[in-house]
Amino acid sequence: MTLLKRLIDFYINSSIHVALAVLSFCFLTVFELDLNLSAYFFVSVFCASVSGYNFVKYFGLARFYYRSLTTTKLRYIQLVSFLSLIGFLYAFLTLRTPSQLLLIFLGLVTFLYAIPLGIKTPRNLRSIGGVKIYIIAIVWAGTSVILPLLEAESVLVLDHLLIVLQRIFVLIVLMLPFEIRDLELDEAYLSTIPQKIGIQNTKLIGLALLLDSFILEFFKHQKNIESSLALVFTIIILAVLLVKSTNGRSRYYTSFLVESVPIMALILTLLLN
Repeated sequence: MTLLKRLIDFYINSSIHVALAVLSFCFLTVFELDLNLSAYFFVSVFCASVSGYNFVKYFGLARFYYRSLTTTKLRYIQLVSFLSLIGFLYAFLTLRTPSQLLLIFLGLVTFLYAIPLGIKTPRNLRSIGGVKIYIIAIVWAGTSVILPLLEAESVLVLDHLLIVLQRIFVLIVLMLPFEIRDLELDEAYLSTIPQKIGIQNTKLIGLALLLDSFILEFFKHQKNIESSLALVFTIIILAVLLVKSTNGRSRYYTSFLVESVPIMALILTLLLN
């Protein structure tokens, strides 16, 4: 059991799990819009997610606790991050120029999310009150919807905008259990949604966003029954997980179970197809 726990902890801490969640959202977009993309595209998304998330999570640790990087766990995470970076750079060179430019932009946002914006005001994007959750949602939506469309050279239509909005709504709700869990730990200046309106109102806002995401499905000109069922599944599971969220939940509830929702939705889509 100890070995299994260590493997799960490494799987979560090395950002492999969250990278699979991002990749799953990409695949859901591909299935819904019937896009034709190369394997290099998916490699670039996965590797960029692993290296990017590890950079965000461990940048502060590397700056202020440099000696701790010699520990076995952090060395393994560094190795995973390094290999992911190499894989990303290799796959990146195979992508179309518009896709490369978008990835560079998203990478810059990720960089500024962790790096202080100035000398006199050493605040990164994360520390700007009230914007953290929206920055993450926009980056994920850009990666999992706009990026596949650019790489597939698709002409943007209204349905694509609706998918972007649905994805942003779902992603905001997906992150609410994290903000509820960290309510007593987050600094006041972060102005998270639970800090501003409380846990119960946060849950109501999340449920309203999920309902909006469902309603948007009816405005699409072209509907994919498998994708619609996957969306309904995602909405139901996220609603249950959100309602059951408390500030006493363990990180396995959020960092593993909640972030498994897009992976479960992808599995359902594959089974339906």
